[in-house]
Amino acid sequence: MKQKKTSHQALFIAKTKIIDIHEWDELVVLINEKDAWQHGITSMDKISLIYNKREFVFDVDISDKFVQRWEIGIFQDIKEKYGIKGGQNVAITFTKNSSESLDALKKWLTGKRLNQKEIFAIMKDISNNRFTDILTTYFSAMGFFFPSKDEDLYWMAKAMAETGEMLKFPGVVADKHCMGGVPGNETTMIMIPLLASLGIKMPKTFSKAITTPAATGECVSVLMNISFSKPEIEALVKKNNCCLVRGGGLDLAPADEKLIKVAYPLSMQSYSRTIVSIMAKKFAMGINHSLIDIPVGPTAKVPDMKTAKWLKEKYIYVGKKLGMKVHVEITPALQPIGAGVWAVLQVREVLRVLQQHEKRPTDLEKKAVYLASKIIELVGMAKGKDAEKLAYGQLISGKAWAMMQKIISAQGGDPKVKSEGLKLWKIQKDIIAEKDGKVKNIDMKLVNVVTRTLGSPLDLHSWLYLHKKLGDSVKKGETIYTMYANDEEKIGLAKEFLEGKKMYEIK
Repeated sequence: MKQKKTSHQALFIAKTKIIDIHEWDELVVLINEKDAWQHGITSMDKISLIYNKREFVFDVDISDKFVQRWEIGIFQDIKEKYGIKGGQNVAITFTKNSSESLDALKKWLTGKRLNQKEIFAIMKDISNNRFTDILTTYFSAMGFFFPSKDEDLYWMAKAMAETGEMLKFPGVVADKHCMGGVPGNETTMIMIPLLASLGIKMPKTFSKAITTPAATGECVSVLMNISFSKPEIEALVKKNNCCLVRGGGLDLAPADEKLIKVAYPLSMQSYSRTIVSIMAKKFAMGINHSLIDIPVGPTAKVPDMKTAKWLKEKYIYVGKKLGMKVHVEITPALQPIGAGVWAVLQVREVLRVLQQHEKRPTDLEKKAVYLASKIIELVGMAKGKDAEKLAYGQLISGKAWAMMQKIISAQGGDPKVKSEGLKLWKIQKDIIAEKDGKVKNIDMKLVNVVTRTLGSPLDLHSWLYLHKKLGDSVKKGETIYTMYANDEEKIGLAKEFLEGKKMYEIK
């Protein structure tokens, strides 16, 4: 969120009180109910807090217990992020959106194309937390109804990045991003240490999962801290050539985090919003060489080659306009990668690959090595089979794992962690085959929904383990997959959801 100098007339003056509660990136403050009643403030409003001649915009909650009259409650997240101290007198005012951004949104809702200035105005107000969730949802939803032109995508990505923090690193700075939708597809945690061990700069940021139960952020948090400031990230990259950090706490393209928030409940994001989101984060992070992985399959996020090729063109166009060298890899997505779906099981499989465990999933290893070779080609280090050989050599030599240990240690985790030492829930339910045959289809969308029903993303230990994959022979009564959860009720809900549906098709 950007702060700016302001001359607003205050509704009232309040003293800040630090409340030892984390709201996890929700920009919320507490106001005493009598103060709120007197000044006409409701829990649906936003207020501006004027502190050291700067304006901060927050959502409001009302309380008669945590704060007294003439106090304003500041949660730990806000204190840590913006340095607002306790016991300080601050001015409270109502927040208003700029007429420019509201007029632009109204214009777009009628199907008219916005210019660069109007797009920037909307992104600025979303970034500054001036847009309510309702207004942000309107903006997000319009991506499904009115297709954006190539130039619009570029303007949106640039505005999204420039209304937040920007980082810059010297030399070649590379990144890998997957469009998602494929359960278990955690190649990033293998590729980052592998490529960094070759001397390639890989500052990786991520946001929360949208279309899958666990994205890189949820997985990385199993092993180490993921929230760091801009100076801390710069220090991590200087030390290890890389990092694995959450972009949301950094104010990196902050409008994107708010757009993700409104998209999350339906697990939906338009293709245009996806392109803007990904490329804005790359631009803000100082990336100049980027690999985009587009998994394609009937139950994946991208269902067909026509859509994938359209997306490829857009990524390359926006990347070029932003000064990046972009390579797009279209990969098959007919089933989950590996056998574990959700954070802890996916991390166990990542560690098995990095530690070259005998039970490592070869499909995950193969894809990670292949994609890593494409980045090696992109930065000009090697080509073709030589690039793949170089990438695989970092795994079998232990150099990739040694680098991951450095990353874990630098980010506050245990570098001695073992793949088989991760905690698993004891409550589980085996799902058995009702007939003999072969696995002909696995519906990845159902896999994602079932895993969420079991408790993801809040519970890092709720998951599915897939004992059978495509083409495997199955006998009646044999276990095809196992559900794990922290209570029986969630397993019951998942089984109830699957009634009448075929997550596995056996013929």
